Amino acid sequence: MSTKKILYLDDSCNEDFKLISIQTSLEAHQVAYLINKYFKVSFKRSDKDLQLKYNEQERASFICFDFYDSHWDCQMFLVSNKCFIETLITKNDDFLFDHHSTQTFYLLKNLKHTDYLIKVEDEMNIFDSAKILKILHQINGIQSASLIDQSLIVNPEYLIFK
Repeated sequence: MSTKKILYLDDSCNEDFKLISIQTSLEAHQVAYLINKYFKVSFKRSDKDLQLKYNEQERASFICFDFYDSHWDCQMFLVSNKCFIETLITKNDDFLFDHHSTQTFYLLKNLKHTDYLIKVEDEMNIFDSAKILKILHQINGIQSASLIDQSLIVNPEYLIFK
């Protein structure tokens, strides 16, 4: 007589991490440069950007930087929360001229005010968020930075970068 084994896939994201929201008008490479400068870290552009498929026609690519901090023993990611896709609309019966249309996609839709996210994988819970936020507020060009309550994240699976 054989026994059946049933395996369940847990779709919850129980990863230990901290998430920091950054509001700025700076480009991604400028934000990475300033964070590297002020924190003496080495965020580097990831080999691949984060790709999300919203439906059959719409795909968005979010710029991603990563850094492993051996002192804190944690992996960190700097990722854009917004992706702008420009499409050319050719003239037709509705439009007299060709024009461009820009569509905005968000990594985390409920955080539309956020331009960039810093994710810190902190399994040991030793990362000092208050110190990081204090320094981020001192960087010229960053309007605001705040720690995000993880219960507000609607799609935590979007934050898996590996």
